Amino acid sequence: MSKEKYNIVIIGAGLTGLAFCNLLKKSDIKIKLIDNNPESFYKNIMTDRYIVLSNTSRLILESIDLWEQVSKYCTKIKNIHISKKNIFGSTLVKSRDENLGSLGYQIPIQELIRIFYENIKGENNIEISHESDVTAIESGDNVKISFSHKSVMREITANSVIFSTGAADNLVDSIFTEKIQKDYQQNAFTCEIVSDKYNCETAFERFTNLGILGVIPRKEGNWTLIYSTNKEESEFIYNLDNKKVVNYFQKLLGEKCGKIREVNNINIYPLKMKYHKSFTKNNICLLGDAAHTLHPIAAQSFNLSLRDCAYLTTIIKEGIINNRKFSKIFEEYHFKRIKEVERLVKFTDTLASFIHGDSTFKNNIISLSFLIMDTNKKLRVNIIRYLLGINFSQSLISNLKE
Repeated sequence: MSKEKYNIVIIGAGLTGLAFCNLLKKSDIKIKLIDNNPESFYKNIMTDRYIVLSNTSRLILESIDLWEQVSKYCTKIKNIHISKKNIFGSTLVKSRDENLGSLGYQIPIQELIRIFYENIKGENNIEISHESDVTAIESGDNVKISFSHKSVMREITANSVIFSTGAADNLVDSIFTEKIQKDYQQNAFTCEIVSDKYNCETAFERFTNLGILGVIPRKEGNWTLIYSTNKEESEFIYNLDNKKVVNYFQKLLGEKCGKIREVNNINIYPLKMKYHKSFTKNNICLLGDAAHTLHPIAAQSFNLSLRDCAYLTTIIKEGIINNRKFSKIFEEYHFKRIKEVERLVKFTDTLASFIHGDSTFKNNIISLSFLIMDTNKKLRVNIIRYLLGINFSQSLISNLKE
């Protein structure tokens, strides 16, 4: 066994772990990134999933000179049209209401992961252990981390440990025992649709009696479709032949996305909410999916995680300069982030729980809400600010712009 010392050991090299490392690259902070994927994974990533980046995320990526690389693969979302099937009223949330060029940017996850990885590979202060699994964590003033690397057991010590993946839940739960969870009894049905409507800059959020349907434009007539609905309905759609799936979503969407020609890359996955109210403990911290998993209704999970990374790395840099212990650094981070995390968890949970179902009472409230939103610019702007994270992150955004 070799014994080595690091400032930070981060467990998980997904989007959050890689983003965190990018925010601390070229610093004097010695980081060990433990990753269960082989290095070849990042050269040949194969996933058809997409993600939406908010404007705040764009500012964060601009601050570390990554936006120019990222933006090449992005599709702008300038507006979001929100409606419910078979009720009166709808509303259009517009980027120009907040004097923005876009409300968000959709990008293939594989491109974002590749860019994040390529920009930390070879950095002097970051060491990556591929094909590695953490087996034990022993807390103390210096944390001991035991992990297997290509079937060889190793042990290292660090001033701090950060979990950035939900895949390490067994270890996390042994340290952070209090966890709030909710099973929505829903699945997310996801696919790519191809239509005859090209180069659209408006995304559509469509509430139905059985769920919430989101359609986000890609390029050249392609769209990302996410339908959160009950398990029976999602499995019913999953088992339809391609022609019937096309007809199913054409009926729900009408002509909003034009005429649907194809439906590809169909997947379903269960929807659950999970978060740790206390996401720091002494010199151990939870980040990203390890700390919180949200309903996808507002497309905020990774954007929230990226804001977490930006706050935490800023506090770490200041703390290292002032010789502060990581227990104090993480304590300050928790104090600054708990408010936004709890509000966004509550916001997405309330929306996801209330919108589902068909009742006259709900439909009347939704119809009235659309009418008020459509005639009240101030309310629309506040909704935009929720979606962009601006309501919670004014100080972060000011610092990034400076």
